[in-house]
Amino acid sequence: MRANPATFLLAGAALAWGAAAQEAPVAALWHAATAEGAAVDEPDKEPVARSAMTGPITVLPLDRPVPDHVGLVEPAEVGLPEGLWQRSDLSDLVQRLQALEPPKSAPMQTLLHDMLRVSAPPPAGSKDGEAFFLARLDALMALGRLDTARALMERAGMHQPEIFRRWFDMTILTGDENAACDRMRALPEITPTYPVRIFCLARSGDWPAAVVTLETARALGVIDAAETELLTRFLDDLAGPALLPPPSMPSTLEFIIYEAVGEPLRTPVLPLPFAVADLRKNTGWKARVEAAERLASYGAIDSDRLWKVYSERAPAASGQPWDRIAAVQRLKDSLEDEDPERVAKALVPAWERMHAAGLLNTLAHQVAPQLIDFDLSGEAQEISRRLAALADVEAPPPDDPVIASLLAREVPQPGSADPVIAAITAGLSGPAPEETRERIDAGRIGGALLEAATNLQDGWGGNLDALSAGLATLTAAGQRDAAFRAAIDLLLTDTTP
Repeated sequence: MRANPATFLLAGAALAWGAAAQEAPVAALWHAATAEGAAVDEPDKEPVARSAMTGPITVLPLDRPVPDHVGLVEPAEVGLPEGLWQRSDLSDLVQRLQALEPPKSAPMQTLLHDMLRVSAPPPAGSKDGEAFFLARLDALMALGRLDTARALMERAGMHQPEIFRRWFDMTILTGDENAACDRMRALPEITPTYPVRIFCLARSGDWPAAVVTLETARALGVIDAAETELLTRFLDDLAGPALLPPPSMPSTLEFIIYEAVGEPLRTPVLPLPFAVADLRKNTGWKARVEAAERLASYGAIDSDRLWKVYSERAPAASGQPWDRIAAVQRLKDSLEDEDPERVAKALVPAWERMHAAGLLNTLAHQVAPQLIDFDLSGEAQEISRRLAALADVEAPPPDDPVIASLLAREVPQPGSADPVIAAITAGLSGPAPEETRERIDAGRIGGALLEAATNLQDGWGGNLDALSAGLATLTAAGQRDAAFRAAIDLLLTDTTP
């Protein structure tokens, strides 16, 4: 075989997933129903001994944290109860986490992120102390929150193969695969698959060993024909054209292999985590902008990260996203010059273009704290107040009386002719659905909040009954402020002044 060293500059950590994951759709890579998550004990049922023999014993070094207990912040720091997960059913939580979609509601983006990163007692039923941790990691990665997932994995340690597998996969998208290979060489017992070994051998320059390992894996039948073809294409630039058509739902392996052989797959049509790959420095500016905007719209990156991409250069063309970038850059310059007239003139087009792109929350968090220092009038003043409301910055309320009442944490008066406002009023003043109330009364707060997230996602899509149910569930579960903020967000991001 003849290998092209330049392949490695493009490939990333292509082989983090094994043969079992090769044909799985990408969503399954972050929502994998693993053996640990698929068969769990039910905490509400009393255990019954079937034998007097000693059961299996899980051994864990005393100096290593139990992954299920690992978190980054205490629940009280982000307004969540200590028993967020403790009384919920593990299998139910895992299923709900697997079904999560990136929320359109910015307050729900924040709430879900906080729920997944807190250090709270896990639900009963995790035999090995990592099943719930793995489900949280998969959910964070599916939501594009790779930085948080990385921090959790580093705190838990990459000693377990299932955690290392996810860390390795994440490094593919962030361009940090060298660190994963170095760790694998230091601790070879955590290597989850033959493809990982093959990749890291080749990455270190040991091409003969990589080829021998590939042939050995093929002869043993531990990788299938499709994976053999992909690995061969990765190792040998003279292997001929790919025999497989581009997949519509690729694994991470397929994604990077197609990029390595000069046939990159478009990330805008792939699940959200793939957009992170387009933030790498070897990606063109337009693709970086589109990826950053997509991630920012779902709260996966903050406004500073998007602004940094916007500021890389001056747009050299018209149309989108160039007109949007130019409008944002003009607003940024006017704020830095502290010129009220220029700010007022630049604010309106920036609002309009960011609103059309679904990026008002990003605009609000970036500029609202600065705008309150300017004496604006007319349309610019109303936009400034709306951005302050979105960013939760103290300022006079917008002219809209419904939004003003919500900012004062007052439920709008019933009887509105606007069906969305009527649904918000019903949700903020009415009870949660009976089944949800029973779950909350039983102390299963985490499951109830995940249900609220699903309902609000449907509500953003036009299901007003689901919108009311989601807001009522948030209130019943002790997250009334989040319910008001979600209502404000919906009205402001769906309405122009």
